[in-house]
Amino acid sequence: MPLRPELKTHFLNLYHMALADEHVDIRELELLYRIGEDGGINRTEIETLIMQAEQPVFISPTTLSEKISYLYDLSLMACADGKIDEAEQKLLIRFCSLFGFKQENVLSICEYLLGEAARNTPIQQVLSNVSKNL
Repeated sequence: MPLRPELKTHFLNLYHMALADEHVDIRELELLYRIGEDGGINRTEIETLIMQAEQPVFISPTTLSEKISYLYDLSLMACADGKIDEAEQKLLIRFCSLFGFKQENVLSICEYLLGEAARNTPIQQVLSNVSKNL
């Protein structure tokens, strides 16, 4: 079964987040593989995507839960090496904007997700908290 375009885009966005601080930590790679495998991308496909590493046409997730889940994965990647670099923060803010969130909410969304990622909060709890605060 071919890789869904939105999943490929998300995976490559995660890879670009890992590269944002110009140093790929082993913890970032481990997280990248785990998220890829959880999303149905096998190791061979992961290695092929990394080796090609071109950015496909951007495909934004459509539902709020998908948007938050994708941003949370990006937040986890930003936190994976134990420090959040300014370039990683800027990239997360960019994705949040690209996903269609109101500009006045982007910073608070990113701060919330980075905080939850630093605490390694389960995604279901994050999604539950977000839905309660709508």
